[in-house]
Amino acid sequence: MFKTSLQTITWGDPQHDRFPDIFALAKASGFDGLEIGFRRLRQVSTTDIQRLLDANQMIINASHIGGNLGDLGQAENERADFDAALHILGELGVPYLLYSGLNEQHDDALDAAIEQLNGFADRCADQGMRLLFHNHDWEFHNDQRIWKRLLELRADTLGYALDLGWAVKAGQDLSTVLADLEETVKILHFKDFISAEAGQNTCHLGEGIIDFSAAWQWLQGQGGQDIWLTAEQDNAADADISCAINGAYLAEHRQDLERS
Repeated sequence: MFKTSLQTITWGDPQHDRFPDIFALAKASGFDGLEIGFRRLRQVSTTDIQRLLDANQMIINASHIGGNLGDLGQAENERADFDAALHILGELGVPYLLYSGLNEQHDDALDAAIEQLNGFADRCADQGMRLLFHNHDWEFHNDQRIWKRLLELRADTLGYALDLGWAVKAGQDLSTVLADLEETVKILHFKDFISAEAGQNTCHLGEGIIDFSAAWQWLQGQGGQDIWLTAEQDNAADADISCAINGAYLAEHRQDLERS
């Protein structure tokens, strides 16, 4: 079953004061769930978050942490955040925790970071949660050095939240990437860009350069899988308008999938 989710990054920081408006707007825009960065989510008590979710008949399907696990000093902070995330997300019944990172320049540091990430994935599994790796573009640089190493060394408990926009911007063929991941994909991030130039020059879905057709074709063969389709627009002139436009885009394409 395919469900749609909104990544609230578009509202920037601070955004927790606007959660009542954001949650209501996400519901009105047709989204089934919300993906909220953990550092933003933790600003509000779980009781208040749950009250907002109940009022809008929504769930938080995923949260997000990030960092460089190869940096031993920073890794200590990541472990502390990870412990807090497991506790808070467990109270809210969030099924997925996304991790972004793995930008180590040396192979030994990269392998150590992947090993630690695998340990985090095992701990998530013990709590009934799934840890997912969320990519940017850099993992595909240098002949996919980081991406290939993660594919080789990842634990079975670690899945993927594939960011389609970043993968295409890095010059990747989505059909090939998705074929490599198959059932490990639990979330697809739909992100569109104004141009192929470096940076987060995002735009409304369907208005930029990213061709998502390979992803829609791949999804046609995944009817038995539970996969979240997430709209993620890093910045927008008006976050409220982008929410409505991106919600409509995903809703239309999901309907096409259901009819196919």
